[in-house]
Amino acid sequence: MPFEVHIDTERNRLNITLTGFASMDDVRRFEEDLRLAFTQLPSHRGPHQLLYDVSAAKIQSQEVVHALRQAALHSPRTSAFALVNASALAGRQLSRIFLGAAAHVCHDRDAAVRWLDAKLGDLQPSPQKVEP
Repeated sequence: MPFEVHIDTERNRLNITLTGFASMDDVRRFEEDLRLAFTQLPSHRGPHQLLYDVSAAKIQSQEVVHALRQAALHSPRTSAFALVNASALAGRQLSRIFLGAAAHVCHDRDAAVRWLDAKLGDLQPSPQKVEP
């Protein structure tokens, strides 16, 4: 499956990785995995952090982009959101999926993890909005 969802309860963080090309069946399974992951986060710690790594993803179909946009719109709010992207072309799709989301865009996963770790405990992170 092109989506992987890992829960880091110590950091109250969801780590999502998208690799390759996703089908609509993949998106449906991802949404189920995501719903389950949200229930396993420690709710007493407030909003979770999100690390979304698409650095190894292919350009997705418009149908998949639309479905991911809907999933993003209905996701619980985060305390900090780091997006790993190494492609300008993928960046255009990501801007449609995460339009208006307060995301800190990084070009590699290590930088994203460092940024999120620095935000642990912060009440008001200073992310950038994803613009079209």
